[in-house]
Amino acid sequence: MNFGKKKVKERLSKQSSTAPKTQRKVILTIFKSILMIIILVLIAGVCAGYGVVRSILNNAPDIALIDAVKPKGHYSTIYDADGNVMQKLVKEGTNREDVTYDQIPDDLVNAFIAIEDSRFREHNGVDIKGILRAGIVGITTGDFSEGASTITQQLIKNNIFNGGLETNFGDKLERKIQEQYLALKLEEQLDKNTIMQYYLNTINLGNNTLGVQSASKRYFNKDVSDLTLSECAVIAAITQNPSLYNPIRHPDQNKQKRDIVLSYMLQNNMITQEEYDEALRDDVYSRIQITPSDTSTTQVFSYFTDTVFEQVAEDLQNQLGYTETQAYHLLYSGGLKIYTTMDPTIQSIVDKEVNDPDNYPVTQYSMNYSLTLEHNDGTTETYNESNIEEYFKITLGQIKFQLLFDDTETMNACIEQFKEYVVNDSDVIVSETITPILEPQVSMFIMDQNTGHVLALTGGRGEKTGSLTLNRATDSKRQPGSCFKVITTFAPALDSGGATLASTYYDAPYTVDNHSISNWWGDSYVGYANIRQGIAYSMNIIATKCMMDTVSPTVGIDYAEDFGISTLVPEDKTPSLALGGITYGVYNSELTAAYAAIANGGVYTEPVYYTKVLDQNGQILLETEPETHTVIKNSTASLLTLAMEDTISGDTPWRSHGIAPTGELCEVPNMSIAGKSGSTTDHNDLWFVGYSPYVTCGIWSGYDESVTLGSEGDYHKIIWQKVMAQIHEGKEDIGFEQSSDLEVATICSKSGQLAVKGVCDQDDGCVVYEEYFAHGTAPTTKCSRHVSYSICEVSHKLSTSWCPKNLVENRVYTIIDPKDLGDDPLNPVITDDVKNAVPYNLNTYCTIHHEPETTEPATSETDDKNKETTDSDSQNETKKDSSQNESSSKDNELVSPSQNETDDSESDGFFWEFWKN
Repeated sequence: MNFGKKKVKERLSKQSSTAPKTQRKVILTIFKSILMIIILVLIAGVCAGYGVVRSILNNAPDIALIDAVKPKGHYSTIYDADGNVMQKLVKEGTNREDVTYDQIPDDLVNAFIAIEDSRFREHNGVDIKGILRAGIVGITTGDFSEGASTITQQLIKNNIFNGGLETNFGDKLERKIQEQYLALKLEEQLDKNTIMQYYLNTINLGNNTLGVQSASKRYFNKDVSDLTLSECAVIAAITQNPSLYNPIRHPDQNKQKRDIVLSYMLQNNMITQEEYDEALRDDVYSRIQITPSDTSTTQVFSYFTDTVFEQVAEDLQNQLGYTETQAYHLLYSGGLKIYTTMDPTIQSIVDKEVNDPDNYPVTQYSMNYSLTLEHNDGTTETYNESNIEEYFKITLGQIKFQLLFDDTETMNACIEQFKEYVVNDSDVIVSETITPILEPQVSMFIMDQNTGHVLALTGGRGEKTGSLTLNRATDSKRQPGSCFKVITTFAPALDSGGATLASTYYDAPYTVDNHSISNWWGDSYVGYANIRQGIAYSMNIIATKCMMDTVSPTVGIDYAEDFGISTLVPEDKTPSLALGGITYGVYNSELTAAYAAIANGGVYTEPVYYTKVLDQNGQILLETEPETHTVIKNSTASLLTLAMEDTISGDTPWRSHGIAPTGELCEVPNMSIAGKSGSTTDHNDLWFVGYSPYVTCGIWSGYDESVTLGSEGDYHKIIWQKVMAQIHEGKEDIGFEQSSDLEVATICSKSGQLAVKGVCDQDDGCVVYEEYFAHGTAPTTKCSRHVSYSICEVSHKLSTSWCPKNLVENRVYTIIDPKDLGDDPLNPVITDDVKNAVPYNLNTYCTIHHEPETTEPATSETDDKNKETTDSDSQNETKKDSSQNESSSKDNELVSPSQNETDDSESDGFFWEFWKN
């Protein structure tokens, strides 16, 4: 038994010792198999990858055939709404001027190296360290946007691969591999200086400039060789995002990037600390030209083309993910077909009227000027038009001197006088540019309010000398004046403030936030006026009181932004918002679109400049779907339109004050027109924005440098009328579509309540008319602003039954709320209503006429009864008159007369007072 047990134990012991070995063999076999599979997959992957990469490289352009200097591609074409060719976007030669490497200053080369490719002089075309750095940043932060492209790669991408226009990862990866391969090859054939020269001659630097020479002339009006360190940094700062860092439109953003460029140059020992500090102190942005001084030999873009170009470029970036440079290259060399909304007939009308000198009361010239001198010691100095103005005002003491000239000869004479002062015999004039600018300037913007299609626009008058230049319709912010009353005040008051067109406010001297508000016609005041009248006659005090009593500046800004106004800031939350007194002004395009929303029943439609963009294969690349949203109720829009129709042809009771509808000059025969005028206090900015059932049109005019136009303030309305009259020639007046949610009531304009026949209509300063109201908001109470009394013309007191009827006159007076009379109700400012207020002496009855004395005593009982009856009737009549007068005078106050006034003064000398309980 023991022997058997021993055998079993030995057998079990052997089995237990061999089990781990077997398991290890199995695991090892599996591991070897997996490893072999992985190795085989890797080998296959490498082979496949090698094959893919080899195929990609084989398909790369032959480096021997590449001309890296000239961008490749096909020009794009822009069409108007009728399918006619408007413009061909030809890139080659457009605002490009090549220079040799030795003409490019070292500071400019170093600035681009510092910001774009710090190891440019070290790598062989591909920066491995940069790629690893970008990969680490991407892995650790999740942001893979940091670039590692070298300047050599950028040169190839921009000029061989059209800026890199791929829309999917596979195509982008293929291009990236080819780009790196070609960069290595290119560096084998060209030295670093030549590569840098090609790069700097072809890079996009914004404002339709290709290359540093073109950019230097565009921004600083000088050759690239004459650029200062600070100017070099400004240009280098543009390249990473030519739109965001545009030194003309976004100088603050460019300055931030310029400072980074300078700091990188300092860190890399490219400049000294002294040079760095001096460059930071340089007021370089004061020297940047707003208007280009050079004229390209290619066709200059129209203002509409400028706008379409910029809109398509923006949409390519926002909707398809292109970079600024990629969008730019695609527009110029992608063979696109861009179909715009421009109506060629309307555009030609606008161009004709805007450029007709007979439409302007005066023609003057301002200028853009630049003079660069090289002094004997090799330093350079640049002067502009501001230096000329300073010379005449300060040096010569001509305080009233303005850079405005009646002719170009006088302008040139002033320039020569200035040059005699600043140019020494040893100085060399490096460059000089004089660009006359017609003044006053103008912009116009026309759109179809139903579709949002922009039909025509112009950004200025006079010859357009460059492409993608200042467009006053879309780029210039100007103070909107009274045009803002509708947007910020009356629209919200009617829409959500509980007001109606009949709501009244008291027109009298008004001070708010230590700012005195006055009306445009002077120091006369009408008393009570309603919102309709406030719109039609552009009443500043009514608008401001409506803003402060009914709306609030915060709500006003909310509505304006909902109307599409993008330029407001928190500092604009002031009473001046009601009158268009804001920090930065507004764009004509945005203000016109805001009024188009009212014309469109309260629905805002973002302006549309093009309908679709096709690529060179005819496939739709972009297609516009206008963004819309409701700003105000349809009933509110109808009410505003009804009121703004009165701006054109309203009837006013105040013409004796010189108060007339402010849009009378804009009336178009046989066509419904509504709109609103606007001007600033000194007539620096003139506006009219209005609409028909078909289109909305906004015009601005003024001097670029905000010079007052004085009394010459209505010519812009005549231009507006001429344009609109021609647009609507032969069109049927279909009228404005009216909201079904309106009701009508006959009201008194002084109270906003139901008019009392024979009373309210007897006040010469009052208008009794049928007013429209949103459903449920019409008044239900009768006028409490007017009171009627019977006056004895002899005693000038309340009449009695004894006053002869031919000497009794019914007179209507105005009741004024004491709070509207200011701090001194006993001596109120004279308004029309104060003149018509209840006289103080209407608290007594006529004592001149009384019961006639009887000469014979009563002879019978019947006579006594008749007399009693007569006396009773007379007393009853007197009581009746008294009761009526007391009822009429209820809730009014009585002001005591002056000491030098008598009770029997003439009616014209009545005190302008009111009853007192």
